[in-house]
Amino acid sequence: MSNMFHKHRVDDIARVTAIAYVTDREIWSYVVTPMVKALLGKIVSWKGEIRESVEGLFPGDEVSNINDHRLYGGKTGFVRFPYQYSCYKTEYGAFIVKRDGVKFEAFGWMGNLEKKQGELIFKIGLRDRRYDGTLAANDTALVDFPYDDPKLNGPLPVDAKSVELSVYGFMPNSRVADCCGNAEFEAFVQNPYRFIDRPELFLKYFEWAWNSKRAPGQVAAAIPDVSKLVAPQFEKLAHKYGYDFIENAPSHYHVAMWGYSVGYRYRDLEQAKTIADLTAGIKRLKEAGMNLNRIQESWVCVAQSLPVELIPKGLYLGGPKWPQDNIGPQNLWMYKPLNDRAAKLDVTGAQKK
Repeated sequence: MSNMFHKHRVDDIARVTAIAYVTDREIWSYVVTPMVKALLGKIVSWKGEIRESVEGLFPGDEVSNINDHRLYGGKTGFVRFPYQYSCYKTEYGAFIVKRDGVKFEAFGWMGNLEKKQGELIFKIGLRDRRYDGTLAANDTALVDFPYDDPKLNGPLPVDAKSVELSVYGFMPNSRVADCCGNAEFEAFVQNPYRFIDRPELFLKYFEWAWNSKRAPGQVAAAIPDVSKLVAPQFEKLAHKYGYDFIENAPSHYHVAMWGYSVGYRYRDLEQAKTIADLTAGIKRLKEAGMNLNRIQESWVCVAQSLPVELIPKGLYLGGPKWPQDNIGPQNLWMYKPLNDRAAKLDVTGAQKK
């Protein structure tokens, strides 16, 4: 008789995943790089609280409410699940950690936040993907884009635990608008796909960006050690907390190439073919005598989303288009196994022979 009773899992009720147990100390030690620590300075004090409102403590500190939850009799401005908020004041700014049951985010801010004056220079996160492909994926206040589409953003179709990483790291006082005073050009660099429907303006700013040192999405100068150090540290942390796979959704070609260089592979075979076609097209341009740096390679991929007749002369690659415009729900998922068991799994769900 006793064997008939189901043993419930408290984690299912409380919506708590392994990633929620990562400590502030581990985040600071594992994935905050030496250059970021130097920019922020030493930690001098701490304060923390449980928060449930969308509004932050200063501009830029807000969280999201994608599913539009209404609490306390239908009042707006509140989130579905509360989140922990830790603020470590540093010599030159603040190190802030936000976490709920499925994700943590850590931020490096420079400036005087007590006077609501700060610049975001660093942002990292790990998010458990178990709810992806359902509306529950959007319930966390720590996501900026929806993940509920089961076809485009469903979890890996294997019996495994997976976590998504996100990384942002830019030098202070180096934003595009700070350098040239043009906020619209900065918006173009941040997401050029939002300008595709205005081709004349797109081509104007495309020419500016082509001759700059800013890749698409790169609104400021990168912190040099972030791309070099964070990948293996993220993997160590994810492995420590029992995850089988680590994933990412690269925003642009140069980010995907970085991911590929550190061992990530494309999950969708059609998308993998698209990336291969883009890479082959760029190779043809170079073999024909065009000098392209990594930044320009990424802009070539962006240009393929223009109508063919408007693609700058000599840059047409024959039809492939970058699959993720960072506007709609489509993501370019890349994955990397973290243990021997995961390495034997095919992400299509079939066991490797």
